[in-house]
Amino acid sequence: MENRKRINPSILRLLKIPSGNDVIVGRMYLAEGEGPHGTVLLLHGFPGGMLNLDLASELQQEGWNVLVMNYRGAWGSQGTFSFSNSIEDVLSALKYLKESEVAKENRIDTKRIGLIGHSFGGFLALKVASMEPSIHSVASLSGANFGLFAQMVEQDPSFEAQIREVLKEGAFFLKGASAESIMEEVLFNQIEWNTFLYAPLLLKRNILLTAADFDEEIPKVYFHDPLVDILEKAGANHLQTKVFETDHNYLNHRKELAQTLHNWLDEVL
Repeated sequence: MENRKRINPSILRLLKIPSGNDVIVGRMYLAEGEGPHGTVLLLHGFPGGMLNLDLASELQQEGWNVLVMNYRGAWGSQGTFSFSNSIEDVLSALKYLKESEVAKENRIDTKRIGLIGHSFGGFLALKVASMEPSIHSVASLSGANFGLFAQMVEQDPSFEAQIREVLKEGAFFLKGASAESIMEEVLFNQIEWNTFLYAPLLLKRNILLTAADFDEEIPKVYFHDPLVDILEKAGANHLQTKVFETDHNYLNHRKELAQTLHNWLDEVL
């Protein structure tokens, strides 16, 4: 039987991405074909129990490159985890994807790079898009808003104990992190990390916001609905939204979520 080698096959490749003085782990789901391909930077939540590798695989099969990255101090990446470091890590990953040798080797269209993030990753996606004008398409899936969390703590001190417990549990899996250090970051940066304030910087971007009806971690009524309202009133003409009848991790709607993302990317990226 003739042994034929496929040309430009789909590949799962591990990448070492410089960020600060450390190296973070990347999993590149490289789409089949010569390309160059539109490429998605997929950002996981806190601490990252749901890495969304299934979404990466589904999107890869639809012809997209997908880079799933782990922030410093998370899941094998070097360094210390913090929210501030995570923002820098996303910026570092974007810079890395645009390097000529990296783009060539991974068949990346450097003019077609989008951000998709879930939960904490949704916050990061919106934050970095507000900082980086080259990002024309950004999706936040049940995205967090740490300015809003800080306001909730100030309005109801009893809420702080609940937040600290969540942070303590998540920090167990993250190198160098603690509930105290993260809470200090959140309170110090509560204005800069309020996604409701990013609207003026995102008006001309292609935005997808999704939410879950039964989300107990990032309740739709507090996090999704006000952001949609703010963006619509500000004149965001390229905003799309979708609400799923599921939980925070979209556990029984993963295929539908993947298809929603593909359809959106096919339209905007």
